[in-house]
Amino acid sequence: MGDYILEHPIGELGSVDGWKQCQIIECGERLVPLGAFSDYPQIATDSIYFGERNSSPYETGKLNGALLTVFVREGIAKRLAKAASLLPSGSMLLVWDAYRPLTVQRSLFDHYVGVLENRGVSHEQAIIDAQRFVSMPSDDSSSPSPHNTGGAVDLTIVRFPEVEWREMERLTKIVQMPEISKNWQDIYAAEMERLLLIRRDSMPLEMGTVFDGAHPETATRFYEELDPVQLGYKEWRYLNNRRLLWNAMVKAGFSNYSEEWWHFDFGNQFDATRAGRSAIYGSAELSKENEIWEIMRRKHYFGYAAIYPFVCDIMARTGDLKHTTHPQAERI
Repeated sequence: MGDYILEHPIGELGSVDGWKQCQIIECGERLVPLGAFSDYPQIATDSIYFGERNSSPYETGKLNGALLTVFVREGIAKRLAKAASLLPSGSMLLVWDAYRPLTVQRSLFDHYVGVLENRGVSHEQAIIDAQRFVSMPSDDSSSPSPHNTGGAVDLTIVRFPEVEWREMERLTKIVQMPEISKNWQDIYAAEMERLLLIRRDSMPLEMGTVFDGAHPETATRFYEELDPVQLGYKEWRYLNNRRLLWNAMVKAGFSNYSEEWWHFDFGNQFDATRAGRSAIYGSAELSKENEIWEIMRRKHYFGYAAIYPFVCDIMARTGDLKHTTHPQAERI
C-alpha cells in the first residue's frame, strides 16, 4: 500500500443529512461493466442480488430486476482500479452491488420494510427506519437513490493463498495484455480460469458482520469506537480489515456511508453531501450496449455451451473477433 498505512484509523465520517437537496450537475459518464470480460479484470464481482454464487441474503436469491453484470460509471471503475492497486499482494476487491435499476431498489426497500414489520414495527415507522439501510426508491431526477446513479458500490476484500495468487497474476496479464497471446482461445481460457480461482480459492476478509445486516455492528466505525481494552483478537481483526478497505477506498477518492462498512460513494448526492463537493452523477439508465452485455453474461452464466458456439461462429464467419461489436467478442 505504499506510504498509506494499514493501521491508519477510520476517520470521522460525514453526515448525509439533507442529501436530497444537493444539486446535481450531470457529467454524462456512461455505465461500464466490471468483472468477467470487462476492461477491469483486477476487480472481482459477485452479483449478490442476482444470486450469482448462491450467496444472496434474500430468500429468493434473485430480487425482481436484479442484474448479473455489475455496472458502474466509468469514473467509478477507474477509481476502483486505483483502490485495488493499493491493496497488499494476494488481495482483490470484490464488488457485490453497484448500479441498481429502480425495480431492484423497490424490491430491497420493500424487503426491509417487511422485516421491520415482522418485528412488530408499525408500517409507518418501518418506512422511516428502513431508510437507515436502504434508500427509498425514487423516480425524481433531482434526488435519485445513490445506487441508481451508478456512483455507489457495495464491496469487500478477498484474499488468495500464495500459489493461487501467483496463478491469478499470470492469468490476469494474459487477459489485460492480449499481445502476450494473440490466440483468442488462450485469452478466453485464461478468463475462465480466473473466474474459477475467484469462485473456488478467494476468501473474504472478516469484517464482523454479514453484508446487508441491519444491526449496530454494521456501522463502519463500530469497532473504532469501542474501548481498545474491550477488543479481543477477533475484534482487532475486524477493525484492521475495515481499516484496510476504508483506507484504500478513501485514498482512491471515495467516501463511506457511516451505517454500512461496505458502502462507498463518489460523485452522487450522498458523496457530495458528505465530502463537500459537487454531485456529478444523477439517475442512470442502461444503454443498448449495456443491455447486450447483460444478455451475453447471462448466456454465459446459464450454460457454457450457449456462448462458446457463438464465439466459434464469429471466428468461422469473419476470421477475426474484432469484426463484431458484441462486447465479449470485441474484448477478446
